[in-house]
Amino acid sequence: MAASTLTNAMNPIHRIVYLAVVYGFLSLTGLVFGDDAAAPYFMIPGSSAETAAEQLPLKSTAAEVRIDGTIARVKLIQRYGNAGIKPIEAVYVFPASTRAAVHGMTLTHGGKVITARIRESVKAKAEYEKAKQEKKTAALLEEMRPNVFQMSVANLMPGDDVKVEIEWTETVPATGAVYEYVLPTVVGPRYTGGSGGGKGAGWAANPHLPQGVDSPTEFSLGISLDTTLPLAECVCPSHPVKVEFQARDRATLVLDHRHGKDIANRDFILRWKLGNDAVDAGLLLHRGEKKNHFLLQVALPERVPLEQVPGRDYVMVLDISGSMRGFPVDTAKQLLTDLIGGLRPDDTFNVLTFASGSAALSESPLDATPDNIAAALKFIDRDHAGGGTELEAALRRALALPGGEGRSRSILLVTDGYITAEEECRKLVRENIGQANLFAFGIGSAVNRQLIELVARAGGGEPVVVTNSEDATAAARRFREEVSNPVLAKVRIEAEGVELGGIEPSPHPDVFASRPLVITGTWSGEPRGKIVVRGIAGGGKAFEKTIDLAEAAEAKGVDHPTLPVLWARERVRRLTDLPTDADVVGEITALGLEHALLTPYTSFVAVDETPQEMNGLAETVRQPLPLPQGVTNAAVGGSAPMVKNASVPEPGAIGLIALLATLLAAQRRRD
Repeated sequence: MAASTLTNAMNPIHRIVYLAVVYGFLSLTGLVFGDDAAAPYFMIPGSSAETAAEQLPLKSTAAEVRIDGTIARVKLIQRYGNAGIKPIEAVYVFPASTRAAVHGMTLTHGGKVITARIRESVKAKAEYEKAKQEKKTAALLEEMRPNVFQMSVANLMPGDDVKVEIEWTETVPATGAVYEYVLPTVVGPRYTGGSGGGKGAGWAANPHLPQGVDSPTEFSLGISLDTTLPLAECVCPSHPVKVEFQARDRATLVLDHRHGKDIANRDFILRWKLGNDAVDAGLLLHRGEKKNHFLLQVALPERVPLEQVPGRDYVMVLDISGSMRGFPVDTAKQLLTDLIGGLRPDDTFNVLTFASGSAALSESPLDATPDNIAAALKFIDRDHAGGGTELEAALRRALALPGGEGRSRSILLVTDGYITAEEECRKLVRENIGQANLFAFGIGSAVNRQLIELVARAGGGEPVVVTNSEDATAAARRFREEVSNPVLAKVRIEAEGVELGGIEPSPHPDVFASRPLVITGTWSGEPRGKIVVRGIAGGGKAFEKTIDLAEAAEAKGVDHPTLPVLWARERVRRLTDLPTDADVVGEITALGLEHALLTPYTSFVAVDETPQEMNGLAETVRQPLPLPQGVTNAAVGGSAPMVKNASVPEPGAIGLIALLATLLAAQRRRD
């Protein structure tokens, strides 16, 4: 009997009971969400080819990356099409690095190339909506989070082919002589409950394809790498690539698509090491019409010997929510084992797990004994990943735990960051961190790096991201080295014979292990004088590094046009850490408009002024995203489920679930 016939044959009472059972079953599986829920949901493309084509407007994404020394220039090319039978508006949520300074966009339609304008976000949105009402093709780029953007393309006609190009610049961080460039490719589903729910009502309520369903969108990536110093090695642990070395200091890379289609479901990671353990340190200058900018990168002093490090106290805050199921939780357990195994006898630790609620191993710090370590591992093993991600409440409890007196206290957060309450967590950490540092571990194939870096920066610590099990041991070792070896404290940037201003970051953070110190700012007058970096190194010794502006200008010139936008991006990042008021919003907006920079309050908009011939208004279609690699259907769940735009599959393990969801959706529409 057909599904619709089955429900129609029931009397009203039986049908209500039947649908209630189905609804409750689907709620427990966490497979779908209601129309009005500000949360992700599953989308199964429609049964007809035309309907399916309209539901998947993004045809391809291509990334062209050029890395010169420690600066990466990225061009992201998105192609949208409409193979359906009616006009649509395409909405696509996509990620980028939290360091990305987006400073350009173009729209190509009907043979015309339209350069996007930077506008205050409210005005850009109004201009876009006006163009949409006037049946003009338009594109709007908005910042939802520093690492999450939303592209809207209005009035895609059947047969249309629209290209949008986005340009950004970012600095490439390093640990020691190993540099790491990351290009995120997918936004994981965000938990929108708790204090962050209100902010998730827009971009976070985005459809996802079910587990095991690859995105039909094509993805390609090419990288040109020029290090200026000899390359010792160049590896990509995340994706299969083809590498060609052009010279001792140059290489090109492209994705190797022969090894599968699931390319854009995890972060792309490229690492390279410079010969002789060298760090590319130095000073870059740019002379502008109104302001001059610099970017200073300083090699760090030797690490502090272990015997000079005081006793340490760790609090590990572990996410065991539904999206952490599988590899992330398994990796976290191994990280805990490696971390505690490296503690000294006089170190102490504690563990707190959280999902919808939280539980602590102990109400006081524990000595790092074998019995306590075994108890900690047993404590973690008792819980299976599931439930929501109430991170803010867990952090509040961790910050209130006693301990750390006379010790160097480090709070270690382990999560994939699939929430929308980043700002609330950052504020909580900044206001309550006290004498502790907060180090954040992001675990998963497509981590919310915005959250990981935001809370780590607020806590004066360092972020570490683990994307696969193969990197877990090395990441744990790197974390231990960073926490165990503070190399530079009380950093001061001073000038001799030159006037400096607008230095970012400010205040300057203490530096751990061998992560380079990167400073941006402005300078005035001629390129002469000196910049002096001072601080306290290991053993309380004074540290001083002097860089001569004239020598830097002679060696590398004064024409590095990306420096102003990189400086502006760093300043925006610091301003967003402050309490939001009219002055902060005004300064961020002014920086965005002055530097043509995408910010929370400035957006890019491009309009083709030629109206389309169409009846009525276009239907809005959200491009469904694949689940990140290793993330299960449990990440998309929590309440009031519903599958949207679902076809009726044959009954079976997965088909039955989709069939039941279809019946529920149909019944709700009839009611």
